[in-house]
Amino acid sequence: MEKKRYLPLIDKLFFIVSIPTLILVGAGVAISVYSIPALLIMCAVFMFVLYVLISPLFGYVELGESSLVIKYGFFLKKEIPYTSIRDITRERKFYSDSMLSLKNSLDHVNIKYNKFDVTSVSVKSNDEFIAELEKRI
Repeated sequence: MEKKRYLPLIDKLFFIVSIPTLILVGAGVAISVYSIPALLIMCAVFMFVLYVLISPLFGYVELGESSLVIKYGFFLKKEIPYTSIRDITRERKFYSDSMLSLKNSLDHVNIKYNKFDVTSVSVKSNDEFIAELEKRI
């Protein structure tokens, strides 16, 4: 089978949360210009928050020959062999069951693999993704 890549689904809620967060942290940077140590700390906090909020936009989910590859932003990547996937469920909730997830939307797909591991992904076409993944399992 050929490789198939799915891009992340970006919900309105993602922008509703991320824009005010960036404004508040940016305001903290502006307020701390009178103290060099505070400015350095606030700039580091701003860069971290910016990375956390922007990196999910560059993630993807790829169905490969023998495994599912999930790219979480710029640096993190997870490969899950199809043989270890136990369950696939579609859910609609604000939070996900995993700390590290490609989840920018309320609609997401929970992938349970190995014995206790769970990850969540939100792609633009969840139904097509689930159907294609179930064919490969």
